[in-house]
Amino acid sequence: MPIMLSPQDVDDVFDDEGFLEERFADVQRLLLGCSPAPCADTPVDVPSSRLRVTVRPDAPGPLGRCSTLRIDTSSPVAPAAGRVELVLADDGSLLGLADAGALDGWRAAVPSGLAARYLAPPGPQALGLFGAGEQAWACLLVLRRALPSLAVVRVVGRDRARTRKFALAAGRYTGLTVLASDDPSAGARHADVVVATGGHPPVRADWLTAGALLIDQTDTTRPPRLARTAVRGVRLAPAGRPPATGPSGCLALGEIVAGRALPRRSGADIVHYRSADLAGWNGLAAVAGLCQAWRRDLGTPLPVGRSGR
Repeated sequence: MPIMLSPQDVDDVFDDEGFLEERFADVQRLLLGCSPAPCADTPVDVPSSRLRVTVRPDAPGPLGRCSTLRIDTSSPVAPAAGRVELVLADDGSLLGLADAGALDGWRAAVPSGLAARYLAPPGPQALGLFGAGEQAWACLLVLRRALPSLAVVRVVGRDRARTRKFALAAGRYTGLTVLASDDPSAGARHADVVVATGGHPPVRADWLTAGALLIDQTDTTRPPRLARTAVRGVRLAPAGRPPATGPSGCLALGEIVAGRALPRRSGADIVHYRSADLAGWNGLAAVAGLCQAWRRDLGTPLPVGRSGR
């Protein structure tokens, strides 16, 4: 029987050390070109219903060959709530559906976690987390697995009350020292790794200390105003393929993972990592998440078809 995954179910699925390590390996294989090249997504607008449907072609995975079907509102300002993603078997039958907004947070966070392992300075202890929403939560939980040396987190958000509530919940859940910060520059200056997520206050790269890593999941970070510190750009892209977007000289993360490039010319360089779409990853993550939910008996059974009379 198909199952339905709520946002909490999605969090429970992905916040698992073994599962995350498998997903890090998936992203690494995609970056190294070890998997078959996936077909492009196909977005289709449905004007009469104000919906946009995105079809991700079938690809091999833990449930065999599956495809995913994402349903969003076509308005760019519509809230994330209510967006769903369906996982379909090779014969078109429904295997399950999940909250697409919750999936998005984890699908952005997992590649960032792998990137942090390659790009962070040695033994990072302090994290500056800009944003206090779902994306920030997923990124925090991924980074505590990817960088086990982390001990202190400073959270910077636009809303003071929400930021403090987030910090309190994060500290209780992770066991880390999590502080709410009202000073964006201090939140970045005292961190070895800084993450900019959706809804964050503006971040300036020149706030960062020498050798730090800036993970930009929004691509809105302001460029450094001073030339005193070199900033190296890295973008989520496979080896052998230059990043489709980004400034000139931006390295593909796949080249670093493959050992063909170094993220820094010197230890003082700041690395600015920019998140992007990675072909094949979104569908793979959705299918793997559904498979893990079945294994752990998570989700709500979803009756489909006619009931017996």
